[in-house]
Amino acid sequence: MGKELKKVSASQLNWKKVDIPDTLDDFEGFFGLEEIDGVDVKIVNGQAQFFAREEQTSQKTKNSDSVEDEEQEGDEEVELIEFKNMDDLEEGELSSPASSDVEDEDEEPEEETEKPSTDDDEKAGANKDVLETNFFNSNLDLEDVASVDLPDWTKLATFSTTIMQGLQSLGFTKPTEIQAKAIPFALKNEDIMGKASTGSGKTLAYGIPILENLIKTFGNDSNKPIALIFTPTRELAQQVTKHLQNISKLFLKNSQYSILSLTGGLSIQKQERLLKYDNSGKIVIATPGRFLELLEKNNELVERFAQIDTLVLDEADRLLQDGHFDEFEKILKYLGQKRKEMKLKNTYWQTMIYSATFSIDLFDKLANSSWKSNKKVKQYDSEMETVLHHLMNKIHFKSKPILIDMNPNQKISSQIKESLIECAPTERDLYCYYFITMFPGTTLIFCNAIESVKKLSVMLNILGVSCLQIHSSMTQKNRLRNLEKYEEQSVKNNALGKATVLIASDVAARGLDIPNIKHVIHYHLPRSADVYIHRSGRTARANNEGVSVMVCSPQESMGPLRKLRKILANKAEANPSKNKKWQKTVPLLPIETDIVSQLRERTRLASELADHEMASSSLRKDDNWMKQAADDLGIDIDSDDEDKDSILHRSKTKKINKTMGKDDVKYTRAKLNELLRQNLRTDMRKKYLTGGLYNLADDLVKKRGHNTIIGHDKVDALETIRNKKNKKQKK
Repeated sequence: MGKELKKVSASQLNWKKVDIPDTLDDFEGFFGLEEIDGVDVKIVNGQAQFFAREEQTSQKTKNSDSVEDEEQEGDEEVELIEFKNMDDLEEGELSSPASSDVEDEDEEPEEETEKPSTDDDEKAGANKDVLETNFFNSNLDLEDVASVDLPDWTKLATFSTTIMQGLQSLGFTKPTEIQAKAIPFALKNEDIMGKASTGSGKTLAYGIPILENLIKTFGNDSNKPIALIFTPTRELAQQVTKHLQNISKLFLKNSQYSILSLTGGLSIQKQERLLKYDNSGKIVIATPGRFLELLEKNNELVERFAQIDTLVLDEADRLLQDGHFDEFEKILKYLGQKRKEMKLKNTYWQTMIYSATFSIDLFDKLANSSWKSNKKVKQYDSEMETVLHHLMNKIHFKSKPILIDMNPNQKISSQIKESLIECAPTERDLYCYYFITMFPGTTLIFCNAIESVKKLSVMLNILGVSCLQIHSSMTQKNRLRNLEKYEEQSVKNNALGKATVLIASDVAARGLDIPNIKHVIHYHLPRSADVYIHRSGRTARANNEGVSVMVCSPQESMGPLRKLRKILANKAEANPSKNKKWQKTVPLLPIETDIVSQLRERTRLASELADHEMASSSLRKDDNWMKQAADDLGIDIDSDDEDKDSILHRSKTKKINKTMGKDDVKYTRAKLNELLRQNLRTDMRKKYLTGGLYNLADDLVKKRGHNTIIGHDKVDALETIRNKKNKKQKK
């Protein structure tokens, strides 16, 4: 039996002061708010009566004479409420002692006694004038209240307390190079064209000035947006949105839709509803296709977003290529014309363009014209200048943008260690499995074809490797779900020393900031140099180091690889007089052939099972589609009359050839499981763990050495490549 509850007055309860967030600009009467915890309340005739145990009353109550509870007589209506904080009570039901006490009608009022002054009272008195003049001012500077220590940021510019707290809470103690260069210009409303390596902090380089503008103007006009940010992929738009929300989460605690993502693959009806809320869509991060769709459906949105202060193109090189630019050009036309019709004070908005790649050699197409063949564009000494003058024919700037190039001679971050695996085209699966087995960790594998993504994912899962996939054929929700699962599994598996693999098409190549990616594997060589740069940039983020490994055949090494290395070479490497062998700048990854030989049969069996699963699944889908189509047309399918030379028939025959019978599947799975139960051993040692000069049993007992390969030391891909390069330099 618990202690009996005792009826007390509101002033006798152990009230606790509620800390009001120092980022809340308008306190709306909540100054001095207090709360109580673990107290029962009875509402009697509209009045609140408090019931608490002795330890939940204030010290003043414990020292005074107890007040006996009196039984309530009559048919009074009683309601028992149990709550933990003030949010559980309806407005007006309860006031704290800071405003007015609610006492029981049957209790005698306590005699007022003079309360001795305390240090808190003296501080409150000292701040009284400040509160009266500034406490409810939305522009109140709370730097003296908040405990923020970021000297490197304060040297850069004067930021609001909200931004400083957000930076400190996320561990961004000092600005990166691109942030230090770009933010002062952005705060002055200058147009900017910025280039920096992947993972260098470009999002906050444009995000912080936009958030500062939002904080200054918040509440002035609930319908006027601050900024439009365009990204080439849906995942990147979601990531930028989350990043900006995390920085400003204290300020926007009650305005969660002020920073809004508008992308395809999600309900357009819901996005239209969200845009109707007050203070929603102040900062919009969008893909061009979905945003154009919204504009063309609602002319009011054209007028609304024509009023933006800032326009940002993130990963601009991709946005300005192929179909993306057609959509983007239409958006600019709609908003620009409406802006002129509205006769706004500023004819053009601030424009900021960011990417890791702004090289003429990396751009293939822009509005169906070759960069080099465009004779109207003058060739400047700086590639950034040349690209800028071409962009100025396509995009209207307020004035000539500030050019910020953080890596003029280097296209791949120095934090990324590159390596190469040469193998036969049919051995890509084997060497990917070898790398994952030898160097467990968070690994991202890029393929050029969606079918390759699916096949490799199925095969690695059969081999017992934790593996997820992401590609453009998946729904947006499934893509985001797999990214979340990947992050969760990577944390768990890293602690256990196991591999976590994400296999992706180039939809995941740009901008995605997936934490702690150690390795990037190029299952296929990318189709262009800029894709290689962005793929590799998924590792070595936030000043960390990472590994980028290319898997290619000798034929690819002689052709596409050489062309790729020529484009990526810096000026010193590209000069034949200084370095005639620039195409051989990527070191080969050391391969242990005895480990590869033990993995070869496992990979072959897993590949056969993967082919069978994929072919069977595809055949079922084809049959269902054919039956549905025949039913819709009201015809019967006669297999005897099927055109044996048709494309559909050849495709079906090819899939059938990859399938196996039930007995064959059982036999293959049993054989593979038997191999997987066998431990991998270095030097092919299969007997007598205690024999020889090296005691393997001792390592097993003491849990030393490699987690998967008996007799092998723990190895790190980064250290292996670095040691290989050092040995080569010594020679």
